[in-house]
Amino acid sequence: MIIYTSLALIVLLTSYVAYFTYQRRHKLTCMTGMMIAMTNSMMLSISLGAILGTFIENKDITIPTIASVILGMIVGYLTGRSVSLMAALDGLTAGIMGGMMGSMLGVMLQPASVDFMIYFIDIIFVLVIMFLLRLIDEESKEKNTETSQFRKPLIANPIMLVVLLAFTPASNNIVVEAGKTATINFKPEKGSSCLQTIRSEGLGISAKLKEGSDNYINIKDLKPGTYEYACGMGMYKGTITVK
Repeated sequence: MIIYTSLALIVLLTSYVAYFTYQRRHKLTCMTGMMIAMTNSMMLSISLGAILGTFIENKDITIPTIASVILGMIVGYLTGRSVSLMAALDGLTAGIMGGMMGSMLGVMLQPASVDFMIYFIDIIFVLVIMFLLRLIDEESKEKNTETSQFRKPLIANPIMLVVLLAFTPASNNIVVEAGKTATINFKPEKGSSCLQTIRSEGLGISAKLKEGSDNYINIKDLKPGTYEYACGMGMYKGTITVK
């Protein structure tokens, strides 16, 4: 009886995370979506694989592995796809890894008390899901401070944001003349799902960008100084120096 209760709990909470993510998909960044999809998929596949593995007496983990991997991949894709394709891919791969690890864990442990092991897995699963739901709630709230809008990049990617100005070469720093109107063309590469928006609190910019096409933004009457701009998740950023 406990195994059916445990599996029902895992399925219900996993489904709720996917639904909760879908509701807030427009407020979540690509990086956050990747973390959510990976965690939801991996926790499902590990928990499912471990529970099924504890019942395999002949140590043949074929069925537990196949079942947990397939369900983990489905959950990872559905959870991440509402945010971005990159998040969906992260969820898919996490499902594969979690399913294989969970099945091996269950077979290797082979506990004397299967019920106790299932209780332990359920407790860990519920705790992680609680933190995950808290993460989704916090990351989907509006960020109002400059620090939250302009976080330092985690990685450097040479194929992302091309910033063009008629009288300035494309670069991460643009120099314009004070008191005059400047037109900037933000042109993200196709498939760069994390670059759907460009934001700058100092410049008063918050615009959605179309992939693979021109996105002209006019900036008027700038005062001398240096202004920062960044993509929606703060990974790719630059500056505009007004002289």
